[in-house]
Amino acid sequence: MIASVLINNYNYATYLTECIQSVLDQSYSDIEIIVYDDGSTDNSLEILSKFKNIKVISNSNYGKGHNLNQINAVYQAFKESKGEFIFLLDSDDYFKKEKVEKVISFFKEHPNIDVIQHPLEEVDKDSNLLHTVVPVLKKVQNYKEYIYETESIYHLFSMTSALAFRREYLKKAFPLDEDDFSYMCVDTRLMIVAALQTNILTIEDTLTYYRKHGSNAWGKLGDLNNHEDYLQDLYGFFNKIAKENGNRPISYSYNKYIENTYFYNLVDSKKCMRFIQNQHARRYYIWGAGEAGQSVYHALKDKGLNFLGFIDSDERKQNCLVMDKEVFSPASLYDKDNIYILISPFHAYETIATILKNQNYIENEHFISPYMED
Repeated sequence: MIASVLINNYNYATYLTECIQSVLDQSYSDIEIIVYDDGSTDNSLEILSKFKNIKVISNSNYGKGHNLNQINAVYQAFKESKGEFIFLLDSDDYFKKEKVEKVISFFKEHPNIDVIQHPLEEVDKDSNLLHTVVPVLKKVQNYKEYIYETESIYHLFSMTSALAFRREYLKKAFPLDEDDFSYMCVDTRLMIVAALQTNILTIEDTLTYYRKHGSNAWGKLGDLNNHEDYLQDLYGFFNKIAKENGNRPISYSYNKYIENTYFYNLVDSKKCMRFIQNQHARRYYIWGAGEAGQSVYHALKDKGLNFLGFIDSDERKQNCLVMDKEVFSPASLYDKDNIYILISPFHAYETIATILKNQNYIENEHFISPYMED
């Protein structure tokens, strides 16, 4: 059975060799590699020319913005593919050696599944492990039922390089419309269509390395203004596809969104209350001003606690107001006494804990995870 790996590239020459080599080194042997280069102006084509056993499609830049350009790149590569199973890969990411073999084995075990996704392990621009897993994914069996039950679409779908499809599904899903939902990348679009039309399987293995280097589209969602716009696009696009499939629309509200995050229902309010009540000072903060931190604050805000604000290492969030609370930089608090912290980033707890320990903070005395224990 042929597996087709579709790699979309635009000016990522720095990462191309590692990306392509990770596919060539797969434990599964029957693979075709198709790279669509969207008019790169760096030396991407020179690098691609060094690989003899791959198909390269090189066109001038599609010129319609990142998301529509990527959608076109994946579609054009798909039209040239032959595989029964289709794997997507951004050219700045790369696969683990057993990725294709493991995913195909899951497809064989589950003949009713058309789409498989998984989380990714983060690395930096130099391929050093960051010891974080993205994104946090909810455990869902029937995606359509879950979405209509909760009217929540967030933390359901993984990123491009973690998605694999049966060919027959993509033949029905493509071509995707070109519309004004500028935050909707090819991954989210294909997964929303899949949620309404077919069956999705989420596996827990982190089979792809996701490169975090600042210019990723995903990383841009850390900007608070972008995130709100993204949510509006997410619900708008879902309702468009729902209408096309004869399904009812769903509505977006902030409270509904925050109370259906991955994190909200994991907050252990009794544990948090015990931690805070055991301290004599009143400088309480939540580390993380994003979705996780907001979920923790929302879960505890009626407990009469005096949180002074959020802590976040993302400079875009610092000095902003989130849920009417100020966002501080970590460094601005290190020299202050009697600081107590709830660490909200779920998969980055150990990393943040190490940072705090290096500043002489003591676990369970100065900081804890606010979530239930496994």
